Amino acid sequence: MEAIVKYLLFIIMFFSVSCAGPEEKSEKLVQGADWHYKMGAGYFESREIALSIKELTTAIEKDPNHLEAQHLLGFIYMGRRDYSKSLAHFNEALRIDPDYSIALNNRGALYLSMERWEDAKTDFERLLENPLYPTPELAHNNIGWAYYQTARHGLAAEHLRMAVFLRPGLCVAHNNLGLVHLAQNNRLEAANAFQTAITRCPDSYAEPHFHLGKMMMDDGHPKAVESFKMCVEIEPESNLGRRCRQYLQIR
Repeated sequence: MEAIVKYLLFIIMFFSVSCAGPEEKSEKLVQGADWHYKMGAGYFESREIALSIKELTTAIEKDPNHLEAQHLLGFIYMGRRDYSKSLAHFNEALRIDPDYSIALNNRGALYLSMERWEDAKTDFERLLENPLYPTPELAHNNIGWAYYQTARHGLAAEHLRMAVFLRPGLCVAHNNLGLVHLAQNNRLEAANAFQTAITRCPDSYAEPHFHLGKMMMDDGHPKAVESFKMCVEIEPESNLGRRCRQYLQIR
């Protein structure tokens, strides 16, 4: 009888260990994934991007449901303009947590870069449905930009006005509103919007200087030169800065 009891205890212990094994293994994989994620995030902060990608990829291999690793890889690939990989990782992050607002925001930004205007608009509209989303003005600006790109200027202006209402210092929204007014052939309102962007961001944002300079050049206004010079001063090595330099040569 004692031998039977010992045998039964052995069987119970064996199955207990066997059942616990996969759980323990899974837990170790998750812990390992988190360690590699933290290493990858650290490398990202120190701008060692290749090492960051390596660690984050390892984290996902150990735990495909590691939300932060999926998102950060998507963000890195977006910065590298590897849009297909970026989208795949953002989609995975949102599969894991459909309400992960930072991934939804960044996927929307990715769609803008890919010129997938309707997809971008859908993501930013979802963000606006969340009352806790901290920067609705940015979502309105991006929706406005998507509408502008699809020539729905009335809706674009509506969202851009909401963006500057929520954050009057959002220079990019003032600039985009100026472009919408130009598309509507409302030159006075366009000039006012560009000037507002310049007033609020006088020496850090080149684009409104460029657009206002072009408008003044078309009107034969001598101050166009000042706008183009300021554009070059702010972004001397960018494509926009080079365009401003070309207009100065024309003058």
